[in-house]
Amino acid sequence: MYSQFVRNFYFPLTQHIKGEAIAQYLKILRNNEHLPLEELQKIQTAKLHHILNVAYQNVPYYHAIFNQLGIKPEEISSPQDFACLPLLNKKDIMENLDRLTNPYYSGKIYPGKTSGSTGIPLEFYATNEYNSWDWASRWRARNWFGVQIGDPEVAIWGRPLYSTFRKVIDALKGRIRNTMLISGFEYSEEMLDKYSRQICRFNPQYLYGYSNSIYRLALYFKESKLPVPGRLKAIFVTAETLFPQERKIIESVFHAPVSNEYGCSEIGGFAYECPAGGWHVSLENVYLEFIENENGSKEIIATSLTNEYMPFIRYRIGDIGEWINEKCPCGCNLPLMKLHIGKVTDIVVMKNGQTFSSEIFDYLNLALLDLNRQPFDQYQIIQTRPSAFTIRYVKNRNFSDSDLDLFRKIFYKTVQDENIQIEFQPVIEIKPDQTGKMRYFISKIKP
Repeated sequence: MYSQFVRNFYFPLTQHIKGEAIAQYLKILRNNEHLPLEELQKIQTAKLHHILNVAYQNVPYYHAIFNQLGIKPEEISSPQDFACLPLLNKKDIMENLDRLTNPYYSGKIYPGKTSGSTGIPLEFYATNEYNSWDWASRWRARNWFGVQIGDPEVAIWGRPLYSTFRKVIDALKGRIRNTMLISGFEYSEEMLDKYSRQICRFNPQYLYGYSNSIYRLALYFKESKLPVPGRLKAIFVTAETLFPQERKIIESVFHAPVSNEYGCSEIGGFAYECPAGGWHVSLENVYLEFIENENGSKEIIATSLTNEYMPFIRYRIGDIGEWINEKCPCGCNLPLMKLHIGKVTDIVVMKNGQTFSSEIFDYLNLALLDLNRQPFDQYQIIQTRPSAFTIRYVKNRNFSDSDLDLFRKIFYKTVQDENIQIEFQPVIEIKPDQTGKMRYFISKIKP
């Protein structure tokens, strides 16, 4: 009953007050997903040309770039033409913040900040139009799992609450929209006990939050043998890598499928995992390129198609991935992508000069899974030198000393080098960084 109140009254009312159109755009997106790919690409191309024209005519930074290159937006008619535009990185934005905004834009704008997970916090601005398309895209993906606007949600989020007043207000606003907020920072035994009981009483239909926070919560439910909410439809994870063994535990504990959400604060969410396991890209919101960088990895370059106040064109997100040229069995015609684990900056450097993406450690995880071994509740790999790694780990209740020998053996096989030094460091807990994100690989080697 309360879900219907939120869906049919509270949500439309707040949309009207804010001047957003999430429900309207959601209908468009749900219709789009069944169009032929060629039609979807035409929609995307039209939006790309529009944002390029807006940028050229109204944004000083891009107006200067087009003039320097001696081209006009209407002359860009192919991916090769578009690739002539320079890449945009965080340093460019920080040094040209005033010149990257549209002084003629008349709608509402909202300041935002990235979490700085790459070490470079960034300010940016978004519009109602951007927010509407972004949230409509997210709700389209949630609809795939039968989750509707207004359904009871538990949101486990890591953003700090700066004051008691803000904490109370945010919690109150959340409950009005049928969401229970849980901090991703406070994960002591006492708080886990409190959270688990609150979640059971609230009985949500879906969970949303940081991958590692939900994984730790699942471990607590499992080890404490607590009953889980009985009507969970799905668990949506975001912001950090979810490894296969963690997904397996979460799904087995909560008896619900896990879906990944991928994007960044500056561009919004744009890739969502469907029930069949495919990561579908929202072509209506973003134009993606996968460009080979100096490490031989394909770096994700994103152009936002919905932010007319501060358009990001050919923006280097800092992740690596690639297109998947397959049709998804779920029936959705949005194209598929694969995200490779780890930031571009998280590169494993070996003594012989060979480099790997930190995605290589996913194979280590899969090897442990194949052996039906889970010796750690958490672990973190820190590379201190090209020939030295420190493995910080939290013991699982099934841990034995022989597991370290097994881990070492698999590690050697993974990096194909038995001459490296591995130091194991047992810890009580591996905490997320100040943003609430868990980093599984950290390199201490300077680029």
